Amino acid sequence: MRRLILALTVGLSALAPTILAPTTAFAAVPTPHPAVALPAGIEPMPPYQPQTYCDPKDKPGVVAFGQLLTATYHDTSVVSISRPCGTDTSEHYDGRALDWGAYYKNATQLAEVNAVFAWLFAKDAAGNPNAMLRRLGIMYVIWNKQIWGSWSQKWEPYACSGETACHQNHVHFSFDWSGALKKTSFWTGVVSQPMDPPHPLYTSLTTKQVVTVAANKDKVTTWFAVKAGMTYRLTVSGSYHYRQVAADAADAECSRSYGDAVWHTLVPGETTQATGLRDLVATIPTASPTTATTISGWRAAVATGGGCNTSTHTYTASFIPAMSGPLEFSINDATRADNSGALTVVVARVK
Repeated sequence: MRRLILALTVGLSALAPTILAPTTAFAAVPTPHPAVALPAGIEPMPPYQPQTYCDPKDKPGVVAFGQLLTATYHDTSVVSISRPCGTDTSEHYDGRALDWGAYYKNATQLAEVNAVFAWLFAKDAAGNPNAMLRRLGIMYVIWNKQIWGSWSQKWEPYACSGETACHQNHVHFSFDWSGALKKTSFWTGVVSQPMDPPHPLYTSLTTKQVVTVAANKDKVTTWFAVKAGMTYRLTVSGSYHYRQVAADAADAECSRSYGDAVWHTLVPGETTQATGLRDLVATIPTASPTTATTISGWRAAVATGGGCNTSTHTYTASFIPAMSGPLEFSINDATRADNSGALTVVVARVK
């Protein structure tokens, strides 16, 4: 499923919902049932958490919901959950989207889809709207040229062409991370607040991770986590400007200024590392944030003198994390707001 949600809804008036309450046409159609006793409390509306990284592995909450639907409606099917990653944004790429097979021209399946919608969007005994949808952590639904999102809580037009792209032969459900990981009250009986995206462990010896560190950002946290005890190599390349002067440039280890065109490990005019460095700083996960391990001394891939690499501006460093967790990168500059450009870091597990 490919989409750009804002582009699909801006400037279009909302369409009438497909079905929001039971009607005599499908009142007798069964609806799914939770396997646990539901608590009196309930989750807030699921936040919109778009896919940000590639992890095409079916998530347990999505699998369980697909199994629940097909067990309730034997003539339907699970079309897909995870898919190979593309360049667009889709929760199929991180295993949080379910395509449930039902056809809009099949009267029986249409009634089943409408019954599920009525069940998801209905109020509970306490008057909470969209109760089952909230307990499942479903952040949006697409069906028959319409999209229902937790951000608007109404059906809106969905621009498309063809039965598959228009979701006329399947219903698309995208889940927030709590719902995708089966942490919500529908499955546990305990209300769960929305959770941040997890950091999957990066342990592959054959793939590399690329991180862009904008020079004006306070810090960049990787979407993945490195694993304790494994050996990783960082390769950083590129240069940036640390002031709004073209000649004031720096890379991961060295810098130059408009008054001194020679690259130095310290900013020209500075004498101490505490104030003079414009290095890239990598923070490695440790057991305590007060004893964080950092890397700011980089080895030039091509030595051109003085610890600098004016040939390719590429530097390396290796590390073994003491505990598993994401990496953080930042530029050692107290006034980052006037910086421009970015450095590129390649993270590779080497053993």
